[in-house]
Amino acid sequence: MAEIVGAEGAIGLDRKRSAGKNRFGKGHMTTFYRERITCQNCGKASEHHRLGSSYQSGSPDLDTRPPELVRSTLHAEVEACPHCHYCAVDISSPAADAAGCVRSEVYQKQFKSPEYPPLANAFLCNAMIQEGIANFAAAGWASMKAAWACDDAEQSAAANKCRVQAVELFRKALSAGQTFADQLGAEDAMLVDLLRRSGQLEEAAKQIEMGLSKRPEEIIVQALKFERALIAGRDFGCHTIQEAWDGQ
Repeated sequence: MAEIVGAEGAIGLDRKRSAGKNRFGKGHMTTFYRERITCQNCGKASEHHRLGSSYQSGSPDLDTRPPELVRSTLHAEVEACPHCHYCAVDISSPAADAAGCVRSEVYQKQFKSPEYPPLANAFLCNAMIQEGIANFAAAGWASMKAAWACDDAEQSAAANKCRVQAVELFRKALSAGQTFADQLGAEDAMLVDLLRRSGQLEEAAKQIEMGLSKRPEEIIVQALKFERALIAGRDFGCHTIQEAWDGQ
């Protein structure tokens, strides 16, 4: 089956030995390892679980969210310092002018917001930092992952807010000449799914036509046409690329 490839690249990460629980049979497992990390924002150390390796089988969602087992490793895609609350993919990496943002009242309020699950708050705080340094593509991805965290927590209203924010940031990225997906038309396909799932059906329909006008490869065409059918049926749910491919 063809795939829509996000700009974040392959799922595989650097491997380190660790014990893990086998959920998909022998040889198919997710592993984590513990590491004591020094936060580059505040200089204090804390212990974190990091992803060693994982495995996926099945079709990604239309917004590129991977299937299991990788799907359940979302919590390992952002780290939060328990001392200063700096949130990043890797808090041991340079904070890139994050200190002022992290100290701000709005940032600390977001980190503790009861409107979102804690994992979503961490992604949204990272999005705030990335937007502050004009890395709109990374901020959009962080916001979309916050939506996934809300989906997992069954908080649909919060997920919708995250998707609305992701659309705004991805559009800022495009205006700034930043890409957030690799294939021709893939950015349109991702935007369409974010718009549809957050209830912005008119905007989603317009984005479909924009995507199709670029004459992308067949998998993108099928995804956009499938989204058109979902919009016609006022379907706001989660669907996979395989469903779009099977419907051709």
